[in-house]
Amino acid sequence: MISVPMDLDERKAGDKSIWRRFRRNVSISAAGSALYLAIKLGQTALLTRVLRIEDYGRVLIVLNLFVFLDSFFGLRVSDALFRFFPPLKERGATLALKGLLVLCLGICLASGLLIYGIVFITSPRLADRFYPNLGLTPLFRIYGCTILLTSLSGVYEPILRIHDRFSSIIVPQILGSLVTLVFLCIYFLSKPIYNLEAVVLVFAVGALIQSVPPLIKSLRLVRPFLSGVKLRESLRALKEHRRALTSCLLNSNLSGYLKFAISPGDVFLLGLFSTPTQLAWYGLAKQLTAPLAFLQTNIQTAVTPEISALVATRKFGQLKRLLARYLTRTFAIGSALLIGVVLLGRLLILNVLPPEYASALPIFYILAIAAWLILAFLVFRPLALSLDLLRWHNLALLVSTGMVVSLILTGKLNALTMAYIQLVEALVLRALFSRLVWTRLKRRGSEE
Repeated sequence: MISVPMDLDERKAGDKSIWRRFRRNVSISAAGSALYLAIKLGQTALLTRVLRIEDYGRVLIVLNLFVFLDSFFGLRVSDALFRFFPPLKERGATLALKGLLVLCLGICLASGLLIYGIVFITSPRLADRFYPNLGLTPLFRIYGCTILLTSLSGVYEPILRIHDRFSSIIVPQILGSLVTLVFLCIYFLSKPIYNLEAVVLVFAVGALIQSVPPLIKSLRLVRPFLSGVKLRESLRALKEHRRALTSCLLNSNLSGYLKFAISPGDVFLLGLFSTPTQLAWYGLAKQLTAPLAFLQTNIQTAVTPEISALVATRKFGQLKRLLARYLTRTFAIGSALLIGVVLLGRLLILNVLPPEYASALPIFYILAIAAWLILAFLVFRPLALSLDLLRWHNLALLVSTGMVVSLILTGKLNALTMAYIQLVEALVLRALFSRLVWTRLKRRGSEE
């Protein structure tokens, strides 16, 4: 008679503990991201004021080249760590856990070395052929060394998030950006004539500050699993997980490539296959929905380790309650934010901006609704990862990509049609995918 209330109290306490941790981590990520963006804005203001516009463009080329190369050609292992680290740790499979960590570290390090090696060797040709400016060659080589460490973020970020060390990621990001801003100010004040190599070197130092502390912290956390690693034995212990691990790595990387057509490739593709005016309307509408996108990113980083931990411990009832609570809270908070964003965006477009931007209003409405829907459904992507259902997520992305390609081939790609694709993906494809994942979760829960 007493055990039922006690079990109920324990269940409520467990639910509150998870929700409290989730809210705290969202707050840490959101506050850190806001401060980081403010510092980046300060960097932009300083560079645009001091550098010639051509030199500012060259700095952007260098910084964004390696972001693109790492995101497009680097192999993603973060999903594999979220998928396999918690269950292997829960089962005490120490040897397999060692193999997983060694494999992921090896993939990231090899990816970083390959990208930097290719850029280092081909940088003169790259600078001359694609950007017609040989002065970019030393800049590529200076900043390229950072990818040797930043490529390891696919390992250290999941480890820190799984161990509830969100601040160990956020604080170095803020510190690195702040050091970059301070060093740039000191350099420009002390040197009346600047050198772009010195400017890029400052950014490289900031990037290393952002990467080294979290890498060291994560290695300390997993040191018990890596100590005395026997490479062959640990990799052999992964043999029973080879099929699931290969599928996870394949589907995770495929997701990144397929998603490129929708975001961030939407602006890129409109720039290639539409008019500058269409691109301006779409770009404005997307910028005005940034608060919703900002919330999406921070929620996803906080909810993924919670879901992977609950699946690893097979607490499916608690997981269903977490999802139900998330959906109800997100509907309320997201709806209020949507109304605020729409009202503010409408005011800016109709009363502040020039009249030629008025045509961006319907595009803005569509993108805002799509972002609101994605905010509600985003929780099902990490759940699909933990339940080995990423292939269905990729199928939804493939349909969206197919719609974009068909519009390109028929010459009908414009700002409005691209916005409609975003809405269809969120309203139809994401809803169907989420329904499938929820059904599988209920089935897994009933089997326990």
